[in-house]
Amino acid sequence: MQRSIILSAALAVLSLTGTAQAQPAAAPAGNVAHGKTLFTSTGCYQCHGYQGQGLGTTGPKLAPTPMPYEAFIRQLRKPRDAMPLYTSKVMSDGDVQDIYAYMLSMPKAKAAADIPLLSRF
Repeated sequence: MQRSIILSAALAVLSLTGTAQAQPAAAPAGNVAHGKTLFTSTGCYQCHGYQGQGLGTTGPKLAPTPMPYEAFIRQLRKPRDAMPLYTSKVMSDGDVQDIYAYMLSMPKAKAAADIPLLSRF
């Protein structure tokens, strides 16, 4: 009993001090078709591939499970490494949401066992 009270008190203190890990906010909804158009027209595909699959040394894999939305937009606004800066004047928050929705729409790869040609070996 006393142990659960102490644990509850510790969790309350952590949440009040901001040291408890907050759950990431859900990604905002976006327009997948518009995101696909933007991904191509703004040059994202040149480093990340047409489906966000990554191209090794030029850009990391973004799909089908991109980084959390907050990190995604932060990378566009204040890029690390050799990525162009996409300010809100260049790409609106709505456009970023659409591109993120496009990345989320990518299908996950099938397991090798689920591909008939590969399962024969």
